Amino acid sequence: MGSSRNQQITKRLALLALLMALGVILSLFDKFISSLAFPFLPTAKIGLANIVILLSIYRFSFKESLLLTVMKSALVGLILGSPMSFIISLVASLLSFFGMFAAFKLLSKWASMVSISVIGGFLHIMGQLLTVSLIYRLGNVVFAYGALLVFVSLITSILIGFIALRVIVVFDEKNS
Repeated sequence: MGSSRNQQITKRLALLALLMALGVILSLFDKFISSLAFPFLPTAKIGLANIVILLSIYRFSFKESLLLTVMKSALVGLILGSPMSFIISLVASLLSFFGMFAAFKLLSKWASMVSISVIGGFLHIMGQLLTVSLIYRLGNVVFAYGALLVFVSLITSILIGFIALRVIVVFDEKNS
């Protein structure tokens, strides 16, 4: 009986590691295609890695999903960013994660994965803006730019939510 449990734990850890790797890859790809999609908004991202975070929220425990979020942010920060961009990204990712997880737990009867994605995208932008305004003391300029980012985030979060809906169907088919 213990061997079967160990196999399940190993399978779960391997799946989480694969999802984390996929999240990192999607973040790297996102950086490249977002610069092409939004040349007028250099900090805007599509948020492709959010597909992985949404999937983890729907299929794994709080601790596992949080660990996935933190590890993905740390690895992407080490690969792509400066210490400041890492801090900004981590704060925004954690705020987004906690908001999506809370929405999933409290609103899942009424809220779809798309709406939870939109909540996460909005909170991510708010986390970035608040962190940047605190670190760099740029004042209202940050929030004027943020209005554009919120609009772009709404569109991309809807797209990410629909993609995540399709991915979770395939994920569940493969794991049943």
